[in-house]
Amino acid sequence: MDKSQIVKGLKDVTFPEVLKDWVEINAKSPEEIENLNGRSRLGCNLIDYYFFEQRIETIGNKGINFFQFVNDIEDYKKKKYIQTLLTYCDNHNRYKDSIIKKYYYCYGLCFGRINAFKITNALQIYNRYPPSIAVMDPFCGFGGRLVGAMMKNINYIGIDLNKDLEPGYQSLLKDFREKTTSKIDILFQDSNTIDYSAYKNKYDMVFTSPPYENIEIYKNMERKSIQEWTTFYKEVFQKLWDNLQPSGTYIININESIYMKILEPLFGPSTESILLKKSSKNDYKEYIYIWKKIN
Repeated sequence: MDKSQIVKGLKDVTFPEVLKDWVEINAKSPEEIENLNGRSRLGCNLIDYYFFEQRIETIGNKGINFFQFVNDIEDYKKKKYIQTLLTYCDNHNRYKDSIIKKYYYCYGLCFGRINAFKITNALQIYNRYPPSIAVMDPFCGFGGRLVGAMMKNINYIGIDLNKDLEPGYQSLLKDFREKTTSKIDILFQDSNTIDYSAYKNKYDMVFTSPPYENIEIYKNMERKSIQEWTTFYKEVFQKLWDNLQPSGTYIININESIYMKILEPLFGPSTESILLKKSSKNDYKEYIYIWKKIN
């Protein structure tokens, strides 16, 4: 089974479903967006239509992505924990019509799934802290913050190391170009090689979700040592801050340990933190940390 068959077997999203997501989200008031249940999947079809293949190609914290799992499934079937889950599915008639969905269920429980930043979470931020110049997003990932910006007609500068995302971004912008007045600039390169001084005072919001060290390894990204990650974070975070418009808003979705180790020593305690709404049923909590640049 090749990658396209696997993707279609898991997420056979049609363009009318994508448009339906766009229309439904756009019709919601800021209050309705704010009050959405964390497990709401509104907007997921839109993101997955363009980026699902790249999402499941990401290597999780156990060192394997879903395509690799499927490729080596016969070996994994010999492991007791996989046997137990497959037997459970068979005994409870779960995914009996789709072997690939059954494998994805097992993979998710054993290795964890890679999540995309939700459009509705991005809109919650844009509604609370509306930028007037542009958003700078140096880890733009699977497009949730971009789509939210497009819906609010906010200018957006996105950066990502994964050049394999480019076709998805091109299709997304082509499909929705006439539905937004946002000026959009997407760069595919290492966010630490950008000359942010060229953007000085050209953005009044930093809004991003960096990789959490080696917990998730995205396509075209290399593993780093803890010291290398520490240096990387400090350099990128500081350059983003230095070139942010005075009175601008600095917003990072990151795990608490990186916040405590890197961000708080750089900028002091965040002025606000928001619990990230997630579709996942696990108890792990992560936050969006917010600072205001005074001068």
